[in-house]
Amino acid sequence: PDRIKKDGELAFVSALWFWMTPQSPKPSCHDALVGNWKPTAKDLKCGRRAGFGVTINIVNGGVECNHKPMKSKTFHRVETYKLFCKNLGTTPGANLNSETQQQFAA
Repeated sequence: PDRIKKDGELAFVSALWFWMTPQSPKPSCHDALVGNWKPTAKDLKCGRRAGFGVTINIVNGGVECNHKPMKSKTFHRVETYKLFCKNLGTTPGANLNSETQQQFAA
């Protein structure tokens, strides 16, 4: 962690690695967001569907998932994502939050 904190290039490639690499049983954030990940029957039963919301689950799991009402930091994360999508001229897609998702098993 100290090397990553002090080395911007290492921090960037570490973040890219985390975004692109599945960590079983979790898919990669990239695959979940672009639709490469196909939820299993168990995923669907647990409320997990492809989209930005499942990336929140992958990154923060039990901290932000399955909380009703949605935590304010999760709400702001989703709103920021929608703003970025708007500014980039794209649509955010479906399944934007994680409030009804159970976290992936450890």
